[in-house]
Amino acid sequence: MAATQSAVGNPPRQGALGLALVILALMVEGFDLQTANLAGPSIMAAFGITRAQLGPLLSASLFGILVGATLVAPLGDKFGRKRLVVIASATYGLLSLLAAAAVSLEQLAVLRFFIGVGLGVVMPNGLAMAGALYAGPRHASATAFAGIGITLGGVVAGTTAAHVLPIYHWQGLFVVGGVLPLVIAAIIAVALREVTPAADQAPRHPRGMIGTILAPSMRATTLMVWLMFVFIALNIHLLASWIPLLMKGSGLSTSAAALVTSGFHAGGVVGGIVASLWLRRAGWHAVAIFAGGAALTMTALALLPVGGVITVLLIACAGFFVTGIQNGVNGTASALYPPESRATGLGWALGVARIGAIMGPMVGSLASLAGLDRGGHFFLIPAAALLIVLVLATFVARRVGQELDHA
Repeated sequence: MAATQSAVGNPPRQGALGLALVILALMVEGFDLQTANLAGPSIMAAFGITRAQLGPLLSASLFGILVGATLVAPLGDKFGRKRLVVIASATYGLLSLLAAAAVSLEQLAVLRFFIGVGLGVVMPNGLAMAGALYAGPRHASATAFAGIGITLGGVVAGTTAAHVLPIYHWQGLFVVGGVLPLVIAAIIAVALREVTPAADQAPRHPRGMIGTILAPSMRATTLMVWLMFVFIALNIHLLASWIPLLMKGSGLSTSAAALVTSGFHAGGVVGGIVASLWLRRAGWHAVAIFAGGAALTMTALALLPVGGVITVLLIACAGFFVTGIQNGVNGTASALYPPESRATGLGWALGVARIGAIMGPMVGSLASLAGLDRGGHFFLIPAAALLIVLVLATFVARRVGQELDHA
């Protein structure tokens, strides 16, 4: 195997430095993912629009991510993942600077769409780069650990917005979101060697890389993985958008509700680390266990009164388990596919996940109309979705185990 890698020109492993740079790239991406949400009130005031009119702007980047992850990100398997990460980061950075100068909501929405395309390219290629830095069982753990960057980026975005928005308004936040990816693109271009296997030397499926991940032997597993990504994304966006509203509605002050929401993200950082370390031994079983823990936490939130220290702790536990599932499935899904098609596999999974991301806030609105936003009944919705993830992860774990037994 080592001889084969040498023959195709694989560079030496770059270990911790490469992983740190990938995490930084994904942290910057996590920052930019949140900028429009955080700048929303400032944008509404500047353009004199309502929340309903702001919706298309917030959705624009999600649709862009869907396009970027499914149609552009797979090019990393052919032309090099580092190259795609550098080009996409620099491009969406420049677009963010242009967005800061937008004079209409329509201009801003179009630019956010193309920013989303860049974001959709960086995520799967960055995760594939992280996994390529480590061989064997450490591949899934490295891929999952890199995903922590997205969560950290959201935390940094919130802290930055608190200082930037009062003085420089939404334009200032977009400028920061433009400068950061330009800086990280330059650093990666200079400091990190390409870690993608040479696609020209790898066997190709007649229908390209998408044919590899949907080949008859992989089709059922790939579709189950896609469903998991959809339900996980639905949960993350549903909880992130509705926890502050539910806590505020339960009588907590605005600052206390924000603190509870921070607890969700803080728990997510810890959960992502634990999941990434555990994947080396447990694989898909770790994803199933995290899904079960998340479902139990949601059930407890549904049955217990909302508010108080117990609710804060349970919200933190929810972040721990839900983000742990996301990081875990990132690593295990990447390891399912041959090295030459991992950006394609992750790109399509993350792209399909945007369906769940778009559905999340909509499901929350429907739940509100049905009266499920009173008390803790709301949490029964994510609990049901997480049980589906548990079942799917168990099936995939069984299929992977059977394949290993017959190998």
